[in-house]
Amino acid sequence: MKLRRLILLGALLTLALSCTRTVEPGVYTVQGGFVRVYVDSLGNTKALMYRDTSGVWADTSSLDLKAEKPVLKPYEAPEFRLFPVNELYREPVYKVGETQDIIYGRVLRNGREDEGERMDLTMDLYIPEDGGQVARPLLVTFPGGAFRDGDKRDTTLVEWCRYFASLGYVAATVDYRQGYRRNVQSTDEAMFRALKDANAAVRFLLKRDSLLIHSERIFASGTDAGGIMAMNLAYMREENMPEIIVEEEDTTIVTRQALLRGFDVRAVANLWGAVPDTAILHNAKIPVISFQSREDPVIPFGTGHPFDEGGYEEEEPDEPEDMFDWLRSVYESIVSALVPDERHAFREMYGAGVIHRVLKRYGVSSELNAFRGERHNLFIGEDGLVDYPVFDEIKDRTAAFFASRMVVAPVSLRQDPEDPQLFVIDNSEVETCLWDVQGGVLLGKGDDAIRVLFFPDAPEHAVSVSGVYISGLTFYETVEL
Repeated sequence: MKLRRLILLGALLTLALSCTRTVEPGVYTVQGGFVRVYVDSLGNTKALMYRDTSGVWADTSSLDLKAEKPVLKPYEAPEFRLFPVNELYREPVYKVGETQDIIYGRVLRNGREDEGERMDLTMDLYIPEDGGQVARPLLVTFPGGAFRDGDKRDTTLVEWCRYFASLGYVAATVDYRQGYRRNVQSTDEAMFRALKDANAAVRFLLKRDSLLIHSERIFASGTDAGGIMAMNLAYMREENMPEIIVEEEDTTIVTRQALLRGFDVRAVANLWGAVPDTAILHNAKIPVISFQSREDPVIPFGTGHPFDEGGYEEEEPDEPEDMFDWLRSVYESIVSALVPDERHAFREMYGAGVIHRVLKRYGVSSELNAFRGERHNLFIGEDGLVDYPVFDEIKDRTAAFFASRMVVAPVSLRQDPEDPQLFVIDNSEVETCLWDVQGGVLLGKGDDAIRVLFFPDAPEHAVSVSGVYISGLTFYETVEL
């Protein structure tokens, strides 16, 4: 009798257990949708069924787990985490290696066979050490010196390049052909010979695979004439060059043509430079940060001829090599004396104030840092020594400006207006991308988009994306509904 009772009790217990189904709270996938199991305020286990109705919001209904006994499979949310915000390209983190006098080309000094002295074009290179295999941005810097006496070993430019290399850039100071007669035609020729050399220098660097330069992250800077070169490198095109320069036979061994580009400049630091024609600023939308004194005595802050305020030291003319050279020298002297426009060594130029105004009109990002005082080279104080407070300010402002332009297509998370379940980013510069759905589930994922389903009774509804750009910078974007 006792045995029978035990058997009956066991059977009843088994039946009771079979009618009870314990499911941990959470989200589960089932045939036809998703199930969310939760515990209400009274401690009762509840379950809701969410069906995908091809809309952003699920169709919701209650579900009896005991009666319907659905096959539940735990929903696996995608991996998600926030990547730490880094100060890459903003704070010095690398030791710097240096190589001087790298020959990047051999040219005819004045670009003509009749003045065919050959010369080597050289640069100094500053490279971040222990930077791994990450593609690096390139900064090319050109010395000033009115296209006559610029030197890539200028103390401030060496410090400038070492600083940017410590941020993670491959940095180069580039020498170029210099020299001219004191007339606009000759200085035009010097300006555009220098531009050819600048283009050749960038192409030379891009071909060096060991430098790990990212071809879409090229930045340019320069002081004085070097600022003119940096602006021309970014904005000058063949059709903007004066006719005499276009028709001049190019004998540059490196380039073989007037301008061979094959690259674009990402942003420019114009350090008290100018442009020869504001029309070139319509050729592209390249961000520019400019530094110049409003009372600059050498290059106009607005519009004017360089050295109109004095400061131009006349060079001793070269001795005529033959009768033709002598006659040309006489002709240039007469024209310079009689024709007003030829009394200037340079054509009319447009300084930082005009550049900023024109770029803003064209909708191009431009930052103008205008200083006061009759100063030309802002790196140097009245005592002739480096003005480190100003020098450091210009370095830091330029680094911040460049870093914010390191990514051409920053991630912008958006909901597709024609398909509300779809959330999309531009991933053209993204290396790693992680997604998170709050108050819903992820239905599918591609390289640049996810499809989601939101639970209408969830307290929050949002989609987030975090990741790392190819440049190493990180991002995080959220869209809340």
